[in-house]
Amino acid sequence: MTSPSEGVPAHPTVTLRCTSCGATYADTEPLWACVCGGLLTVGYEWPAAFTADREAALEQGRQATGLWRYAHFLPPTADPGAAPVTLGEGDTPLVPLPRWGERHGLRRVYAKLEYVSPTGSFKDRGAAVVVAKAAEWGIGRMVEDSSGNAGASIAAYSARAGIACDIFVPAAAPTAKVRPIERCGANVRRIGGTRSDVTAAALDAVSDGESYYAAHNLNPYFTEGMKTAAYEVLESFDCQAPDHMILPVGGGSLFVGLWRGCQEWRSWGWVPSAPRMHVAQSTGCAPLVTAYQQGSDEPAPIDRQPTVAGGIEVVAPPRGRHILSIVRESAGSAVAVDDAAILAHRELLATLEGLDVEPTAAVPLAGLASLAREGIVSPDETVVACLTGSGLKDPS
Repeated sequence: MTSPSEGVPAHPTVTLRCTSCGATYADTEPLWACVCGGLLTVGYEWPAAFTADREAALEQGRQATGLWRYAHFLPPTADPGAAPVTLGEGDTPLVPLPRWGERHGLRRVYAKLEYVSPTGSFKDRGAAVVVAKAAEWGIGRMVEDSSGNAGASIAAYSARAGIACDIFVPAAAPTAKVRPIERCGANVRRIGGTRSDVTAAALDAVSDGESYYAAHNLNPYFTEGMKTAAYEVLESFDCQAPDHMILPVGGGSLFVGLWRGCQEWRSWGWVPSAPRMHVAQSTGCAPLVTAYQQGSDEPAPIDRQPTVAGGIEVVAPPRGRHILSIVRESAGSAVAVDDAAILAHRELLATLEGLDVEPTAAVPLAGLASLAREGIVSPDETVVACLTGSGLKDPS
């Protein structure tokens, strides 16, 4: 981590707050949820000198690379001078999609290539921050449940930090996603049944209090790592927000993190506006889209069907209420697309732009094509689609 610029405080004061009961906790103990079972969020008390000078605050991290350029925007470590747990995550490319955009009548489409990350998915941002905190606390074992990407990420960063790791995965998880987990030395636990059964098994494994739950769908530190993607997008556009952002949403850690990062900078006057946020899901598992269409504030009960987009196959997103509130606050939308459209856009992206992504990462492009047809996204508006996982993760 870098030394702070003269006159700019290195870190804010941090407090964890429960979104259910309102309880607060210091950022000094290994919590991932409130004692009441509610979700925790990270709250900051930002020094006025920090928020008043954008250039000075950003310059503070210029000597670092990747995600940790923004270390002073994240929960501080006990030893600010210690090296972070890192594999070089962050600073992912933001590239235009002119040929794909032209095919759909859109002139300013960009892809944030989150799959250009050490383990091939966006989950590395959250894993880096979660494992860095776990290492600070002296955690001896990490536990995670995952359809593949989060498990590979937590396994890799745990190995980097020298922490033992158990990863619970669905019995049908793609071999291409499971083998990297095993190669990093993690214990892979295959669980039959639904994705919810996998989560239940992981929760049971941490019930003894001896392990720390990385919980990419629950852990507040995981979401904090995700907001650094928003900072990178805003800086790429010279501190202007794009008109729209669309991404595949299952548990929603990246969705919530992107909005959180944009809102922080807007609240400080660093950017004049925030983007309209769009949820893209598979028709096989679309609790958020269904709720949005029904005008509900809670994820809708659904009859889950098999889908190629296994990375977002979350029937009851823990942060669903928050995600839906972001969609409405940002004047965004939620769109569901079927497997045929997902696979078609996966192929179209590769043939038109040379980008190979896993099916889940093609969901926002299929969704964006639908929004363009409906006139929700206009031809000259700027759109950023987040491509979350490499095609090498699911070559079938």
